[in-house]
Amino acid sequence: MSKLSLTAALLLGSAVFAHAADDLLSAFKEGKLDGRLRAQYFYTDWDDDSKDSAKGFAVGGSLIYKTAPLYGFSFGTGLYTTQNPGDWTDPEDGATAATAKDLFSRDPGDAYGDGYAVLGQVYLQYDIAKSKIKGGRFLMTNPWINPNDTKMIPIAIEGGQFVSNDLPNTTIQIDYADQIKERGKSFFGNMADTGDTPTKISAYYKTHYGTVPGTHGDAPDVSIVGITNKSIDNLELQGWVMHWPDLVDQFMFEANYALEAGDVILTFGGRYLVQNDQGAGDIILPKTNNHDSDNSIDSNLWALRAIADYRAAKFLLSMSKTDSDGDILAPWRGFPTQGYTRSMTQTDWNANTKSYKAEFDYDYSAMVPGLSTLLSYAWYDRDPTKKPYQSMTDRGYQNGDTRQWNFDIIYKLSGSWKGTELKARLMDQNNEKTALYTAETSNREMRLEANYRF
Repeated sequence: MSKLSLTAALLLGSAVFAHAADDLLSAFKEGKLDGRLRAQYFYTDWDDDSKDSAKGFAVGGSLIYKTAPLYGFSFGTGLYTTQNPGDWTDPEDGATAATAKDLFSRDPGDAYGDGYAVLGQVYLQYDIAKSKIKGGRFLMTNPWINPNDTKMIPIAIEGGQFVSNDLPNTTIQIDYADQIKERGKSFFGNMADTGDTPTKISAYYKTHYGTVPGTHGDAPDVSIVGITNKSIDNLELQGWVMHWPDLVDQFMFEANYALEAGDVILTFGGRYLVQNDQGAGDIILPKTNNHDSDNSIDSNLWALRAIADYRAAKFLLSMSKTDSDGDILAPWRGFPTQGYTRSMTQTDWNANTKSYKAEFDYDYSAMVPGLSTLLSYAWYDRDPTKKPYQSMTDRGYQNGDTRQWNFDIIYKLSGSWKGTELKARLMDQNNEKTALYTAETSNREMRLEANYRF
């Protein structure tokens, strides 16, 4: 039996249901519309004097609508757009761009600065008791797949999801992903059709990356199962499994424990991720191509953190370590060290990488309502003999250690400007050269963003 587009099937199903409903009009009239206007300006200043600075300014937003439930069923849709107003951004402004590329279209044949619009969400949902089932196009969040909504248009998935809170203190989540739409892309491709997919796997399957189309068809679909439990006071436990047939299995375990010490709330967290090769090693050949110990991608990663919350202040200390046997595969913007050691633009789950991070957040609302800041410093101690399985943001292959400062300022307006948020993100990144990689990739980046939600 040929595979019918999941989205088309769900739209057909919803149409049939519409004819059978008694009060469909009320379901639409009582639905909820969320609007967002968004503007972003990115600027990257490279230490390499031979590289011009990169910049980009984009304006866009989204309209997301969901009907009220009708016999447990609801229908949702989301339209997103990003544009280059007045052609203020020239194609030449992106000649050395890295992170700014996602502000505009990255479809094959499009130039830097080209705008686009995409129907990123079209789904049908059924709610019963404390469970929900969703299918179609939507934003999926789990340890491996994340909308990563830091730029104009988020990542979306075509697939299905089941979430249940029927068991006491327990959440069960089952996700199935058939297609993915990256940031900067107007189309849904198979699960290997991403910039963070290992280069050899992208070349193996049919994707829009690489100069020669892969000869092995579409990449397999992805299944993810997770359980979160809070039965013990102040303790949260999570267990997750990701299965990418014929390629890789990953298992993630996490625990977070909070306790009060006077006016301070202390939280201690730990994460352990195990990666089992199910065929990806035969494609990547990491010993031959990446200086790993063998041609298997069996590997693991652990991360630890301590967080202290004191009134308006929050302080984090964290560290992580990836096994020397191989990189952790993370093709869908679900970062293995997110919430621990990852910082803006950084990939720190390559083989034999040790990472350390300190972060200080402060909420100034008592003095200036809506104002908060974040300051962080991170050190990524890399093994320069290891060549990563895929390209990495703002860096090339085989560079050495990275040291990075980040400073964020967030201001949420009130009164007649309620719903408006202004954000500035400043980053200074020093990437060490090595004998194997002598290019200068250090840089400073500024991201300015304005959001209005209605």
